[in-house]
Amino acid sequence: MKKSTKELQKIKGVGEILAKRFIRAGYDSFDRIAAAEKTELKSIQGINPQTIPSIIKQAAALAAEKSAERARKITELKAAAAAIREQVDGLGRAFKERAGENPQGKRGKKIEAGLIKTVTALEKAEAKIEQRVKRAGKGLAKAGQRLSGLNADTGADKVSSRLKKARKSLKRIYD
Repeated sequence: MKKSTKELQKIKGVGEILAKRFIRAGYDSFDRIAAAEKTELKSIQGINPQTIPSIIKQAAALAAEKSAERARKITELKAAAAAIREQVDGLGRAFKERAGENPQGKRGKKIEAGLIKTVTALEKAEAKIEQRVKRAGKGLAKAGQRLSGLNADTGADKVSSRLKKARKSLKRIYD
């Protein structure tokens, strides 16, 4: 509730008490206030009827701003997911070149399976980016860190371990 009251206080003319009253009346976001009718807002105790049009206008502007910020963040997250996908694909190509077309032994197959699982986890995470923006940001950043510095010269055990950790970070997005 604290966060919502702080958010609503960004509207000029809305203080802490009035913000709490807005929330109690069911207007806990800029979108809801912007969509409200003047007569509905008049029923809130302590609101000046002359400021209602200004409050609605400000709420609409803040809602649009928040929506634009969210869209920008989603675009950034999709770009980060694409970069991770490219990194995993490049890692897969590098290992295939090093080992020939067929992975060598148990470790090679383990890395190949890990790469496939990581791509699958990334696809599932990409599907949830729009619903879980904050969590996706953290998960993609963590997965990117775990995969950074890996190349064909990196040891098989280290690659396998880092892929597993990256998948764990991605799994938190869609679970």
